[in-house]
Parts: sequence; structure tokens; C-alpha cells
Amino acid sequence: MQSSKSQDINLIKNLFKAKGNMNLLDNYRGQKVLGKPVLIEFVKFILVVLFWVGASFGAGAAAFIFIELILAKFLPIQVVDVLRIFEPLLVILTFIPVNAMFLVLLERKLLALLTTRLGPNRVGPNGVFQTFADALKLLFKEDIRPKEADKVLFTLAPIIFFAPSVIMFLPILSVIVASQKNDLWGKLNIESSLLFVIAASSIGVIGLILAGWASNNKYALLGSLRSAAQAISYEIPLILSLVSFIIISGNLNLKAISDGQSQNFLDWNILAGGALMADNINWFVLPVQLIVFLGIAFMFYFCSLAEVNRIPFDLPEAESELVSGYNTEYSGMKFALFFLAEYTNLFITSILFSILFLGSTHSGILALDQFLANTLKETLLGDLTWITNTFIILTKAYLMVGVAIWIRATLPRFRSDQLMGLAWKVLIPISLLLILLAAICKTFTN
Repeated sequence: MQSSKSQDINLIKNLFKAKGNMNLLDNYRGQKVLGKPVLIEFVKFILVVLFWVGASFGAGAAAFIFIELILAKFLPIQVVDVLRIFEPLLVILTFIPVNAMFLVLLERKLLALLTTRLGPNRVGPNGVFQTFADALKLLFKEDIRPKEADKVLFTLAPIIFFAPSVIMFLPILSVIVASQKNDLWGKLNIESSLLFVIAASSIGVIGLILAGWASNNKYALLGSLRSAAQAISYEIPLILSLVSFIIISGNLNLKAISDGQSQNFLDWNILAGGALMADNINWFVLPVQLIVFLGIAFMFYFCSLAEVNRIPFDLPEAESELVSGYNTEYSGMKFALFFLAEYTNLFITSILFSILFLGSTHSGILALDQFLANTLKETLLGDLTWITNTFIILTKAYLMVGVAIWIRATLPRFRSDQLMGLAWKVLIPISLLLILLAAICKTFTN
């Protein structure tokens, strides 16, 4: 009996053998990870992350350096001034695709570690180029449109969905690039930049609804309607939680919010909005203020995950019910735009959380921040403080993306009634309570 069983196993293994003696069963079986030293696997994961973080950072910096250091030497100053107008947009459009490829690989690698699997390990050393290969494949895939689909809206929908991802990045750039000499970057510092980002994020829902309606497919239409219902439901507690934040901080400007956390980590907004660093601490109000800011941070991050359709809030594209939701009929570059925007929105959510609650571009160690600022403020290449600012805030943002991936690996998807009930019956009442507590804190701390 045992011999027959082993023969069956060998037969199945032989069925999965390919050229080069690559046995798919052995190479993709999760148990194989258990026999490997944990430290080696962790080091491999860190090396992959460092490679792609450097690539993402380099992609954005390359556009800036190309105009400021290369073209400025060979082209007339008038031409360079015109090019500088498009510099922020060029930085964003070079950073977003490379960063999205990294985020997809990060999610697949981290999910593999969390679920005892191998993850991508074929294309490049330890699978480092897997998402680059996937992106290249999407570029050359055939663009198919259903016969009865609305031609104009079917093409316009992914563009409308992707456009807010670029728009939302502009005020964030003004937080990172702290140079006062560059008038162009200074103009990105909108006075009500927090309101601008939240307003721009709402535009993407229009793209999802158009995609579902223009596809002439009932599954796509149901996915888009679910998306609209979910977005409306979770935008309300998200905005109400930010109202609580604005009541206490009294600021809508992301740059000013960032500068307000410049001392050390006790000055970060997530720790009572910097009340721990006040000269005269009100010990009766402090516990309430700490609860309020922790509650605001939780509400903001939780509702933001729902806004970007992340598990456990991915009902608009529940593959077990709707095939793929609003993007069912899309292929090639149109599908890639949806995919690109989803991961970019997750990253923007994480970077915005870092600006509002985790000290933004400040490391949390005052002496280190001062040393870096003094060293890089005036160099032969000009003000280079944006390099350390970018590195610090990217590190925080990627950590928050890692939390979102961890949540995906841990929690199951909500049912539709649970999803709506959580927003309207739980989160909205809590957000209203936070506004009341924020008003009380503001009254007794003035």
C-alpha cells in the first residue's frame, strides 16, 4: 500500500517537471521555506527591499537632477526655466511607476514570509525583477474593448481614476523639498493642502463608476456601485476624524503640520499632538488628548484602507463574486493604470499618515536632524536636505504599507452588510465623539 502511494506521488511530481529539471511542486511548496535559516531569508528580503527603494528614490531624483544639473549647463536659461515648470510633474511621473512595481513585489514577498511561502523567486536574483517583467508584459498585451462598451468613457475611466494619484502628490512634494530658494516648489505649498489632498482623492470614485457603466457588464457595474457606496460610507468618518485633528491643531497646511513635529518623537502628533513637549502640561486633559489623537490616527488609517479598497475592504473587486469588479473587461495598459493607481493611492495614504502623525520628514531625534540640516543645507550642489527628508518619510511610508500588507495576511474580507454596518453604526458615531473630545481638549488647553 505504501509503495503504491509513493509511486503515485512520484508520478504527480514527474507531471510537473519542466526543462532544466525544475520541479514546480518542490520549488513552490511552502514547507520548503521551513527548512531554510530564518536569518538568510530575512537578509534576502532586506536586500530586495533596499534595491527597489533605491530604484524608486533614484527614479524621482533622476528627473530633478537631469533638469537642474545637466540641462541647465547645456541649454539657455530661458529654456531651462520653462522646463522647470514641468519639473514636479516629471518627478512624480517617473517615481510612481517604479514605486508601484516595488510595492507589488513588497506585498508578494511579505505575504510569502507571513504565510510560509516562497513568493517570486525566478526573474532575477531572488525574484527581484519579477514585477518589472509583469509590467513589461502588460505593456505589450492586446488592448481589448467589449463590442457594446462606450468607447469614449471606457478609455477615459482609467485616466480619471489615475489622475488624482498625480494631483495628490504635488502638495506632498512641497513638504519633502524644504528649500526656500526654489519658487516653483514653494508654490506647491498650498495653504489648505490637507483639504486639497482629501478633495482630490474623491475624484477617483468617478473613474470607477464610469468603468463599470461603460463596460456594459453586470459584474463590472455591480463592482463600481459597490465602490461608490463604500467610498461614500467611509469618506464620512475619514473627514470627521480630520475635523477633530484640525480643531486641535488649527492647521490645514501639510508643511506647517510637518514643521510642528520637528523636535523629537514626543512631539509627534500621534502622541497627544505634541502636548508632551508643552511647557505647562495639563495633566487632566493630557490623557484625553492622547486618546483623541490615537483615535484620530486609527480612524484615518482604517478608513483610508477602505478608500483604497484594501483587504478587508476589497468588496468592489471581490473576485469570488464579481470576477474582478469594475475592471473585469479591461486589459493591457488600461488595466495597468487601475493597478498603478491602487498601489499609488495606498502609498499616498501611508505617506499622508506619516506627515500627519509620525513626524513627517523628521527622524524624531533632534540632534540628528540638526546635524543633517547643517551638513546638507549649503553644499557644492546646493541645498540637499531634500535627500534626507525623502529617505526619512519614505521609510515611514513603507512601514505603514507593510502594516496594510500585514492586515491583508491576517484578516478575512468583510461581508457587504458588515462593511456598511461598520461605517454607519460604529465609525461615524466614534468620529462624532472624537470631535466632541477634541473640542473639550482645545477649550481647556487654551
